[in-house]
Amino acid sequence: MNDLPQKPRFPAILGVIVALLILVPSLLYIFRDFLPDSSYTFLGDRAFGELSVDEEATEEAITDRGGDASKLAYPIIADEFPYPEYIEKYEYLYEGTLPDLSTIDATVYRRVDQFSLPSSLASAFSNLTLGIVPLSGFNDLELLNFSLQEEGGEGYSIYVDTSSNTISISRGMEYWTMLDYSDTLTADDLPADDVLISLANQFLNQYNIDKSSYGEPTVDRSYIEAESWVPDTMSVLYPMVVNGSDVWSMWGQPAGMSVSVSLRTDSVDGMYAPGPYTLEASVYELASDPAEILEVAQRGGLWEYPSENPTVTYTSTLGEPTLVLAEHYQYTEGGTSSILYVPALRFPVVEADPDAPYQRTWVIVPLVRDILDEAAPEPILFGETERLEIVK
Repeated sequence: MNDLPQKPRFPAILGVIVALLILVPSLLYIFRDFLPDSSYTFLGDRAFGELSVDEEATEEAITDRGGDASKLAYPIIADEFPYPEYIEKYEYLYEGTLPDLSTIDATVYRRVDQFSLPSSLASAFSNLTLGIVPLSGFNDLELLNFSLQEEGGEGYSIYVDTSSNTISISRGMEYWTMLDYSDTLTADDLPADDVLISLANQFLNQYNIDKSSYGEPTVDRSYIEAESWVPDTMSVLYPMVVNGSDVWSMWGQPAGMSVSVSLRTDSVDGMYAPGPYTLEASVYELASDPAEILEVAQRGGLWEYPSENPTVTYTSTLGEPTLVLAEHYQYTEGGTSSILYVPALRFPVVEADPDAPYQRTWVIVPLVRDILDEAAPEPILFGETERLEIVK
């Protein structure tokens, strides 16, 4: 038998050891505290430009296509629509008084993602040979993402993506094959909010995941129709805290960290959170007319479009609002976007219409003039003369 020459393994082993030694402190670097309270850089008035941005860029980002998004609402000829029309309208009424709008802090924050790995980590990997591919032949390698898996397929996987500035945790593939889905979940299987929050907090504490930069968690039940469908998992949402204020999405849910709890196993299935970031701050003009704020609240939020000539109207009642920050995406013509945190009012739905198919819990109204001007929608008219006809 011929003895084939063997390349020394020591350099390769040494390279792996060096990479691991650098990787461990780098992980500590990644999972350090995201942002101390009140830590931001002030840039002056209107430093982020027009927050209303280009309408076509915004619509294309939202609809994932160009053109007029409103024309997609009802492009049907009456003769081709033989079924009776059923047009729903949601309205949310508030009979109280608003806080003094002139006293609200007009600071707008822009998030600047800081999720970059030390260059020494990529350099260490650049010296390795993976199978038949020597990485040393490639120029200026940058480590953009990686995943780690607990031993055994039933454990957790961690995925880090620096390009999207996100950290996610999920179960391994073998875990899902072990679950029994033969029994359909019912309303009796829905735990109370405090039970779900306790399970989520236990998971975070067990894995030493720092939640100090997040506010009090809530459970998202807005999408559940207990009489017809109960999900396998429910989300516990932890709002980000920016300069002492909770951050909420425009759609009425906390924006920040999400922990998914399985109703079948009473354990956590996954977690999603943003990576490290810093903030820039600027001052913008806020709305001063309470009637304008209440008009947006009445239709259910910034991006809710009212319908004229509805078949049925569902009316809910709003409670006294509190000040929060709303997460707003500022799109540019070049296809990029920035995440802004803008002053907003959060209205709780204190009395929902019991017949409404969709039960909203909160209504978020941003207060920045640029954003309100951008999203002032025209009613969607469903009268015979207002319908769009398709030319074939």
